Amino acid sequence: MSQALEKILPLSFRNYVSNIPVYQYYKGYLSYRNAYKDKTKAIYVVGSPEHDNLGDHAITYAQMNFLRKAFPDYTLIEIVANRLMHNMKCLEEFCSPEDIFVLQGGGNFGIEYFREEEVRRKIISEFPNNKIIVFPQTIYFGDTELGRAEFKKTQDLYGSHKDLTLVAREATSYEIMKAGFRNNAVLLTPDIVMSLDITDPPKERHGALLCIRADKESIFSEQDKKVIQEYTSKHYSTTTFTDTCILRPVSLEDRDHELNTLWNQFKEAEVVITDRLHGMIFAAITSTPCIALGNYNYKVVGSYEWIKHLGYVKFTNDVKQIPALLEELKTIQRPRYNNEFSVQHYSQIIESMASSSAREPASSIVTA
Repeated sequence: MSQALEKILPLSFRNYVSNIPVYQYYKGYLSYRNAYKDKTKAIYVVGSPEHDNLGDHAITYAQMNFLRKAFPDYTLIEIVANRLMHNMKCLEEFCSPEDIFVLQGGGNFGIEYFREEEVRRKIISEFPNNKIIVFPQTIYFGDTELGRAEFKKTQDLYGSHKDLTLVAREATSYEIMKAGFRNNAVLLTPDIVMSLDITDPPKERHGALLCIRADKESIFSEQDKKVIQEYTSKHYSTTTFTDTCILRPVSLEDRDHELNTLWNQFKEAEVVITDRLHGMIFAAITSTPCIALGNYNYKVVGSYEWIKHLGYVKFTNDVKQIPALLEELKTIQRPRYNNEFSVQHYSQIIESMASSSAREPASSIVTA
C-alpha cells in the first residue's frame, strides 16, 4: 500500500487490510528482503515475543546470546511470532539447505498458548528439508478431547519431518516427548535462560520481593498471598511486589531495557518469593535468595531440579513452610550463581545443530 494511498484511506480499512495474510506476505517481502538477500548461511530464530511476559523475552535474549557465541559464522535472523507471515516470502526465496531454524523455547508447547504451536507447525510443514530445533520447552496438551486431538496432529506433523530435534527443559516433558515423538530426536537441557549470569554488577539489597502470578496457572488463593505478605513483613523491613508480566507490550527495541529493569529489582532484594518459573530462574541468575512455589503443572518443580544444588534457592508448595525457609535463607552469606553446571547440557544443542552437514560451530544479527 503506497504512502499516498494510506493517507486517503480510512484507518479502519487500513487496519483491516494490514491483517490480511496475503497483504502481509507481499508487504513483508518488500520490507524485509534486504535483511535476507545478503546473508550467506543463516539461523532463523522464529517465534520471538512482543507481548508483556518478560520470561519469554528473557528466553529470546538468552537464545540470541547462546547462538551468537556457538555459531559465529552464521547470520542470525530473528523473526517475531506476530510477523511470521510478513517473512514467509523472504524465507521461501532466500532460505538455503544449510540454513537452520531455531523455534522459540518456553512453556507454550501445547494448547494453552496455541498461536505459538501454529507458528511451529507452519515452519515445520513449509521447510521439510532444513534442520529445525525447538529450544527447551515444557509440553502440556492436557487430558481433554481437544488436547488429545491437537497432540495427535502435532505428533503426525512433527514425526514427518526428517531433521527435527525437540528439546525438553524438565524431565516430565522429556518423557512425554520421548514417548510421543519417536521419529524425532529429543534432548533434555535446562531452560536456556539458565545459561545467563546476571549477578554483576551487584546491588545493595533491601527487603523482600514478591513475584506472584494472578492468572490461570496459579494454585494459590488470595488468602494464601495475604499470608505470604504477612510472613515477609515480619522478617523484612519492606515488601515490594513485581511480576514478570508487566501489562504492556514489549518491542524488540525495548527488550533489553525492560529485562535489565526487572533484573535490577531482583538484585536489589534480600529475598524473592515467586510462583513464576522465570521468577525462580531470575533469582538464580542474579544470585538472589529465593523461595519458589509450584504452579498448575510441572514446569516450576521440574526446572527446580536443575538448580536445587544452589543453596540459596528453595522450593515448596506449602505456604506454611515459608517462615522456616526464610530463616534458613538468612543464614546464607553472599550467594553466587555459577552456570557451569548447564554447559554440558547445552552442548547437546550445539552438537545437534552442527550435525548432518559440515556446519561450523552468528557473525551478524538481523531483525525481521
